[in-house]
Amino acid sequence: MEKRKILVVDDVELNRAILAELFHDAYEVLEAENGLQALELLEEHHEDVLVVLLDVIMPVMDGFEMLRNMALRQWRERIPVVLITSENSDDALLRGYELGVSDIINKPFNPNIVKRRVANTVELYLHKRDLEALVLKQVETLDRQAQKLNRINEFIIDTLSTVVEFRSCESGKHIRRVREVTRLLLESLSARFPEYALAPGVIEKIASAASMHDIGKIAIPDAVLNKPGKLTPEEFEIMKTHSLKGCAFLQSINEGQEEEYYRYCYDICRSHHERWDGSGYPDGLAGNSIPIWAQVVSLADVYDALTSERVYKSAYTHAQAVSMIVNGECGVFNPKLMTSFLSIASQLEHGATEPPARTGRIPGPVEPAVPKDALSARTLWLLELEREKYRVLSELSGDIIFNYDAKSDTLESSEKSYEAFGRDISIPRARRAILRSDLIHRDDRRTVLASLAAITPKRPRCRMELRIKTASGAYEWFEVYVNGLWDAESGIGRLGYLGKLTNINERKAEANRWREQANTDPLTGLANRKRIEESVAEALSSGEEGAAFLFIDVDDFKIVNDTLGHMFGDEVLRYIAGEIRRRVRATDIVGRVGGDEFIVFLRNIRSVETVSRKAGEICAAFKSRYGEALPHGGVSCSVGIALYPKDGSRYGELMDRADQALYAAKEEGKNRFAFYDAAFGSAKFPSVLSEVESGE
Repeated sequence: MEKRKILVVDDVELNRAILAELFHDAYEVLEAENGLQALELLEEHHEDVLVVLLDVIMPVMDGFEMLRNMALRQWRERIPVVLITSENSDDALLRGYELGVSDIINKPFNPNIVKRRVANTVELYLHKRDLEALVLKQVETLDRQAQKLNRINEFIIDTLSTVVEFRSCESGKHIRRVREVTRLLLESLSARFPEYALAPGVIEKIASAASMHDIGKIAIPDAVLNKPGKLTPEEFEIMKTHSLKGCAFLQSINEGQEEEYYRYCYDICRSHHERWDGSGYPDGLAGNSIPIWAQVVSLADVYDALTSERVYKSAYTHAQAVSMIVNGECGVFNPKLMTSFLSIASQLEHGATEPPARTGRIPGPVEPAVPKDALSARTLWLLELEREKYRVLSELSGDIIFNYDAKSDTLESSEKSYEAFGRDISIPRARRAILRSDLIHRDDRRTVLASLAAITPKRPRCRMELRIKTASGAYEWFEVYVNGLWDAESGIGRLGYLGKLTNINERKAEANRWREQANTDPLTGLANRKRIEESVAEALSSGEEGAAFLFIDVDDFKIVNDTLGHMFGDEVLRYIAGEIRRRVRATDIVGRVGGDEFIVFLRNIRSVETVSRKAGEICAAFKSRYGEALPHGGVSCSVGIALYPKDGSRYGELMDRADQALYAAKEEGKNRFAFYDAAFGSAKFPSVLSEVESGE
C-alpha cells in the first residue's frame, strides 16, 4: 500500500533530515528547500499531501509568501500547514494564524510532541475531507456543465470577434493574442501586488472576456474602419464610438449571461481606451476608478497593435513597442501594471502566448533518496557537517562560539578560545567557575548577571561589552552576543545559551583615542568646553561635599595678539594653561572653554580662605612672564568664583554666577579675583574683592 505523503519545507537540510527521521515510518516524506520548490511539488502532489511542515525564514520564497500562494491556488483549505520555526514573536505568530496555519511549533522542539500534534492535525483534516467527498460528485457534475457552457460561450465570442477582425482586415489572430497577453499580465500582477491578487479561475474569465474588447467595431462604417491613412478628427470621433456601441450590443444579449462574466465583458468593452491620467475615452476615468481588468486589456491591446501590421502602418519590433509604451507615447498606464508588463516582456519577445509549462517535480533533494535504514546515518552525517561548518566559520572570522548547557552546567567553546584565554574549551560547573574566578573583570560581573536575567522567550537575545582576562594576563574588551535556548513546548524551561565573543579591544582603544581627541583643546591639551561641562556635571552627581568653580579670563589678551601676533598669543595661552595645571591638584578639573578663557573646578574643598589662596596663586603666576615683551608689563588674569553648593548645584548655575563675579573683578581694575555673593544680586559687586600684587 502506498504511503501517505508529508511535505517538509526548510532551507536547512539538517532540519529537513531531522523531521524526515521523525515521520518516515508513517509517511512518504517530500522535501523542498524554499517556498517556490514546495509549490512546484504541491502542483504535482497536492491531492496526496496530507500536511505541510513549513519553516518561515527561507530564501527565494519565505513561508508567509508560500501560504499566500497556497491560498491563491485554493490549497490552504484542503492541506493543513504546521509552522515549525524559531521565530516566536507575537507578530509572527499572529501573522501565521491569519494566513491560515493549523498549528505553530517553535524550535527547538520535543520530537514526540511534534509527532502527536501533526497526527492530530492530519486526523482533523482527513475527517473534513470525508465530509467534502459527500458532495464532490455533485460539484463535478456542475463543473462539467459549466465547462460545456463556457466552451459554447467562447465559441460564440470567438466567432463574433473574428467577424470584427475580418471586417477590419486583420489577421484573425489579434483577439487570441490580446487574450493570452491579458492572461500573462494578470498572473504577473496578481503575484507581485496583493491588492490586485486574483484567483486563477477569475483570471481565465477576464482573459476570455478580453476577446470582446472591440466588438463595437462591428457597427463602424468600412470607410472609417479600414481607412489606410490617418483619420480626420471627425472620423476619429466616429471610431471612438465603438466602445459605447459594443456596450449596447452586450446589453442586448445579456439575457442568461453569468453576472460576473458579463461585468468583465462590459467593463473591458467600455473602458479599454481609458488612461491612468484621465486622458482616455469615453468617460475620462483616471487611476483606480478604471477597472483593473480594463486597464490590463488596454495595455495588451496597445502592445499587440504596435507589433502587428495594420492597413495604416507597418509592424514595430518588440523593442520599439516596449520603448514607446514605457516612454508614454501610447498614453499613461498604471505604474504597477507597467512593472508587471516589463516582467513578462522577455516572454512576449520570444512569442510566448501561454504560461510556462509546469514541470511538476523540481530538481534537487525533493524526496529522500536513501533507504529507510540509512536515514539515521544521513542525519548524523549532516549534523557532523554542520558542526564542521561552524568550526571553520568560527576560525575564519576570529569569533569564539560558545554553548552553555543549563542541565549539566557545562560551558563549551570553539578551539579559538584556548588560544585567546589559555583555558580548557570545556568548563564543568561553569557558573561558579566563571563568576567566582578572575576571568571576567569584577566590575563587569553584574552586567553579565543582569543581562542574562533579562533574557526571556519573548526577548531571547542580548549584547554585552565585557573585559575578559586573556592568555597574556591582561584584560581585553570583548563584544558578547547571547541567545537563550528554551523548551519550545512549555516556554519556561531554560535549556541554556548559545553565543559568540568578538575581540573589540583595538576598536575600543581607537574609539577612546578619538573620544579623547574630541574632548581635548588642541592648543593647550586641556579639556575643551564639552568635556569640562561633562566632567563637572559628573563630579556634582557623585556627591561633592563642597567645591569651587573658578572662571578665569586673561586681561587685555587682544593687545597681546595685536602687538606680537597670534603665534605669540598661542604661546602665551599654552604657558598659562601649564601654569594653571601646575597650581591645582590632579583630581581637580581644568579646561579651556574658548579664546583666552579657562575654568578650574576645585573638588572637595569648603574653606573660603583656601579657595582665595589658590585664586591668588593663579592670578600671580603670570605677572613675572613676558614683562619685557609686553608694553603693560606682563600677563595678568581676572578670576570669578562661585561656591558649590551655596551659589548653585548645577554646571549652568555655577558658570553664570562665576561669570558675574569675573565681570565685577574686571570692573574693579583687573588682575583680581572675586567671589559671587547672592545678597547683592547679579548686578552688584561681590562681597569679597581682592587685588593680587605683581610677583606674588
